[in-house]
Amino acid sequence: MINVRATSHELLTTNHMTYLPSLLQSSNRQVWFQAIGRLLYQTGYGLIQFYIPLVFVKQVGLSATAVGIGIGSGSLAGVLGHFLGGYLADSQYGRKNTLLVSAILSLLAASVLVLTHNLPLLIVANLIIGLSAGCYWTAADAATIDVTASEERHHAFAILVLADSLGNGLGIFSGGLLLSLIHRIEALFIFGGLLFLGFLVLIQVAIVETRQDTPEPTNTLQGFAVAFKDQVLRLFVVVNILFTTYVALVSSTLPLYFTNTSSRLLSTTESTQTSLASIANLFTWCYVGLGAVIQLPIVQILGSLSKVRVLMISMLLWGTGFFLVWATGIDSSIQLAIMIAALSILSIASVVYKPFAPAIVAELAPLSLRGVYLAISYQCWSIGYFIGPILGGWAMDQPPNVAHHSWLVVSFTTLCGMLFLYFLARRKDAAIAPTEVLSE
Repeated sequence: MINVRATSHELLTTNHMTYLPSLLQSSNRQVWFQAIGRLLYQTGYGLIQFYIPLVFVKQVGLSATAVGIGIGSGSLAGVLGHFLGGYLADSQYGRKNTLLVSAILSLLAASVLVLTHNLPLLIVANLIIGLSAGCYWTAADAATIDVTASEERHHAFAILVLADSLGNGLGIFSGGLLLSLIHRIEALFIFGGLLFLGFLVLIQVAIVETRQDTPEPTNTLQGFAVAFKDQVLRLFVVVNILFTTYVALVSSTLPLYFTNTSSRLLSTTESTQTSLASIANLFTWCYVGLGAVIQLPIVQILGSLSKVRVLMISMLLWGTGFFLVWATGIDSSIQLAIMIAALSILSIASVVYKPFAPAIVAELAPLSLRGVYLAISYQCWSIGYFIGPILGGWAMDQPPNVAHHSWLVVSFTTLCGMLFLYFLARRKDAAIAPTEVLSE
């Protein structure tokens, strides 16, 4: 195990702005390799995730509900994928081999999508994507936790989220460019496959195994039973399902909604590809691009607050952003300005949420069960990406008035989220306090 405790001690006794040079040291080289891997993986995954609803509804001709079912089926596979990833990552198989499994599955999914022109194949492709994502996120985050100290962990995850944002932005931008130049949807998925191939090579060449052997062997299957009994973890999972559903709605449903409701902003003579590219550019700069620019400063500003309090801030921002999405349908004269404001606030909400959520799980997880705890916490993403696309797709198939007001309902759900976070803060403090007393 790479020792970073001395580095983290120096980090706490010097100005906070030194955290970035600290993470640049060789002891944290694996964090940067993981960041490069996430950039490649998310560029391919973000490209596929963003364009599947637009391509298969606007060009292939499937209904939004059918595409939502296809995407949601991948989330069900993600449930199995996270359990599989957690088991493999904490077993002798280890983090690196689990990442290799994820890369191979991603290549297979991209290959299936090249041949997909109907719902059954779309479901198959999304099932494979779900398995891949489950294995990737659990193993990648466990490897990052392995090589970072608690005090610098949210900084490390901020770098990974920055790579995540850049990857999504590159995926959306490059997909729009390919559609406008080549006008063939197969090009999107071929390009995604090449990115996953690069990800596989990086894992093989640069990623090392970081799993630690504990003094007493741990039965990984029994570890799941231990984690399920953790009341704080269960409460975190409940509130995290809301966050992941919001992320899923923005990535899978909001582009289609904006495409359907922004006809006054786009010329009616524009081709479908050009219209899709226009919405893609809006998401690239206002949602993904802004997030990439402010990710590290946001973590620097909020790093001194408790992690649950940071999630409360994020929850308020999600509510405000979805309220503005609803407001885009009220006044068409300033529709573009409201769309930009909504995407910008949702971007800030996302970059506030993403680095601190896994850091909370890292605080709760025993050393020997990091993969297991992450596997359970990442079920939130599977559930969120199951609920979001299906409900969102159903809403988009309803009359415009229903689709419009659905965003107001989503905004109001953040009030429940704030209540859950309040109880999470109380339970988490009560669970950690006895440990702190014993350590003293």
